[in-house]
Amino acid sequence: MHPPSSRYALEALNPDGFLALRPVGGTEAALEDFVCEYANPAAEVLLEENLTGRRLLVRRPELVEVVGAWSQVLATGAPGTHLVALGRGLAARRMMARSVRVEDGLLAVWVSDVTDTERFVSETAAFEERMLSFVECMPDPFLALDRQCRFIYVNRASERLLGKRRQLLVGRSLWQEYAEEPGSVLRTQVQRALATGAPVDFEERFNTLYLEGTAVPSDSGVLVYLHDATANHRTSEAARRASALFNAVLQGATDAIFTKDMQGRYTRINAAGARLMGRPAEAIIGRTDAELWSPEAARAAGSHDREVLAFRQTFTYEESESGPVKRVWLSTKGVLRDEAGVVFGLFGISRDITDLKLLEEALRQNEARVLEALSAAAMTLFDLRLPERRLRWERGASAHFALKALPHEETLDAFLARVHPEDRQAVTEGLARCASSPSEVSLSYRVRVPNGTERRHTLRARLSTEDERHHRVLGVLEDLTGRAPSLEASDPRHPRNTSLVVHPDEARGEG
Repeated sequence: MHPPSSRYALEALNPDGFLALRPVGGTEAALEDFVCEYANPAAEVLLEENLTGRRLLVRRPELVEVVGAWSQVLATGAPGTHLVALGRGLAARRMMARSVRVEDGLLAVWVSDVTDTERFVSETAAFEERMLSFVECMPDPFLALDRQCRFIYVNRASERLLGKRRQLLVGRSLWQEYAEEPGSVLRTQVQRALATGAPVDFEERFNTLYLEGTAVPSDSGVLVYLHDATANHRTSEAARRASALFNAVLQGATDAIFTKDMQGRYTRINAAGARLMGRPAEAIIGRTDAELWSPEAARAAGSHDREVLAFRQTFTYEESESGPVKRVWLSTKGVLRDEAGVVFGLFGISRDITDLKLLEEALRQNEARVLEALSAAAMTLFDLRLPERRLRWERGASAHFALKALPHEETLDAFLARVHPEDRQAVTEGLARCASSPSEVSLSYRVRVPNGTERRHTLRARLSTEDERHHRVLGVLEDLTGRAPSLEASDPRHPRNTSLVVHPDEARGEG
């Protein structure tokens, strides 16, 4: 059944649902049901079907209670407002139905979905309750004042700050309890917030406390948040002193110290670093290695930086810059992390070791010349650690034993096994003598080589003065094979004449 279009034309455009209902069955005071004469499009959406021409309870049995209420509206003519629940579970909706008798036997019902509204009201009330509980339990003082700066609300922390219960504070002026001086910071800033309508941040000294505050205008007055920053104030002072100390150490350090961000830009560098780079610090900050070094040096430094950031570890590198004199420095690099452990850059500590590298090179060249001279003289060096009975040879020692190769380090027993059996006891005792005598020990002996022949050696050894406690013996071995005996029979150092020869100063010491 479709009503004349003119009668419900305006309701067809209503965003709320509209139903025109007529009673069916029962008595005027107790109707059995209503039949829908007209339902606008919004009602079809809300009720998820078109009820025009259909009985309500037949289609929607859950409306039985509201149908009874609508019967009373139709009977009495008094408008009614009722809440209707439709659906169940997650699909449940709450509808507000406003009903009016427009003529005998015709009821007009406007329906709107209030599910979201009710949920919002409920959640808002719950939120306000939680906020009140939070404000009440928060450790910082919170005050609500009216426009005359009288207390409306104080939380527990405010009670502790002011030393009074809230019952004694509500209704009284803030200036009667706190900051009575007309020129106090709190009074000035609260009045400023009330006058400008904008939040104001301020700091205030109260007794022995340092307070940080915010005054926020509200419809009823002003809200004041106070925070005890005494510990922070003291920490900040300590941090400032520590920062000053750090800067003094940083700038006084002889090593170059710098930091970079994740893009490789220098963010900090000390005076030593600026000198190392030959530029003022202002010309370094904000720039990258590619802008400051040669392409080769910049690539090497960038590769090291990427490795440090990739592995999140600290590494030490040798880095260099070519030029008329090649400069070399030892750089230790590691990551910088914030309080949450997130890496935000890297640090570096560099020491110029150019002079050290030149000295090392000179020592290597000198060592090579010494070893070459020893080899030409059929000599080699050895290092004996008596407690471990370990013997370390310099390069070229194998030739003196007619061996193709000789381990860089071997046991003392392995060496003694090559000594002629007739000389072995004397050599063993002579080397042991080094542990108790500061004088040089000279030994002459024979060794057997793989082809069955013998070679003649002279060994001179002395206890190291730098490592006496660990009985470290240093010495030189000379290969005499092929040389003239030179009065061997009359030489007292020869093992056939004596097993051990010491220098005259040792002999005098023993006499």
